[in-house]
Amino acid sequence: MGSLDELFEAVDERFDCPGPSDGFSGEDHFFMVGGGEQLVGRRCGETIVMAWSEDQSLIQGARELLNSAVAPVPVAGTAEWFVADVTEAGEGGTGAPEHQAASKDLDRLAAELGADLTEG
Repeated sequence: MGSLDELFEAVDERFDCPGPSDGFSGEDHFFMVGGGEQLVGRRCGETIVMAWSEDQSLIQGARELLNSAVAPVPVAGTAEWFVADVTEAGEGGTGAPEHQAASKDLDRLAAELGADLTEG
């Protein structure tokens, strides 16, 4: 993966992310990591979040935030990017089916993209 756009395209290809035609805005997702730095990520539906950065410390900081959630957050990723399912962390949004990714198979995503998978 060379950018957040490439990561989103790879996830969308596998998860079929909802878009504006489904009534989902697909807004950016922001992670506030150590020292007040902001990592810009993206959503695939209401419960899949992702981020990419050349700065591995930003990725590590965002993953630590996910690990501190009230419920386990499964994460597929490498040192430069990750994709996480925040459903159990209480960030489920409206729950509208048309606002959800068609798939949340992080196991398959990790295998196909050469990433590690952690269960939170």
